[in-house]
Amino acid sequence: MSGQTYFITGANRGIGFEITKYLVASNPENKIIATVRDISKATALKELSKNVIVFSLDLGNQQSIDAIPSELEKIKVDAIDVFVSNAAIADSYLTVLDCPKKTWLEHYEINVLAPILIFQKVYKALTKSTTKKVVFISSGAGSLTGYVPTPVSAYGQSKAALNFSVIELSAELKPEGFTVAAISPGIVSTDMGSYGFTKISANSPHLVEALSGLSLTPEQSGTAVGKVIETLSEEDNGKFLNFDHTETPY
Repeated sequence: MSGQTYFITGANRGIGFEITKYLVASNPENKIIATVRDISKATALKELSKNVIVFSLDLGNQQSIDAIPSELEKIKVDAIDVFVSNAAIADSYLTVLDCPKKTWLEHYEINVLAPILIFQKVYKALTKSTTKKVVFISSGAGSLTGYVPTPVSAYGQSKAALNFSVIELSAELKPEGFTVAAISPGIVSTDMGSYGFTKISANSPHLVEALSGLSLTPEQSGTAVGKVIETLSEEDNGKFLNFDHTETPY
């Protein structure tokens, strides 16, 4: 079975690493272009497969984002089949009243603008594929109709804004044969997720029992999300999907 070429941001740890690991195991012919902020910490990622190609990408640095086309040229990648925007930050477990301007702007830059700007740089390579799948890893915290009353302020707002761009892109690119979707990986016990759960537990203790029962390990989430990405079809265009491929409300 011939493989596909994936471009995955934030692949060095947590959900991104587990998605990459799953895709490597799923089909040894898959080629994964895995971006990380610090290559010196990507030893385990590099060891997954000779088909995992790692290069540095700093979401907060425009020069780093602008360099993507030249990086793809260096590694002789002309076409990309699947784009997975995974890298993000989550450090705004504050009320709207308490969240400072710097935190709002940081989350907007990294969680909303960076994924869009990176996609702009890989778009041309995606047009050369017949697959043309575009996935943005979102969060239930960004669901407006499924809002859970716990303080996530800038993080929740950033994921809601990202979801809007998913809807818009799905309409803009449908005539070109693209499938664009947002995927919620669930509540995951990554370093970032565990930190967030600690903060939520302190701020909203009434939610602890309910949320703890929903927690997934990074491997469980990454494997599930990887399967959704593999089976994504044109019927999923514009949808906000859970890690189990059920649809969730925006």
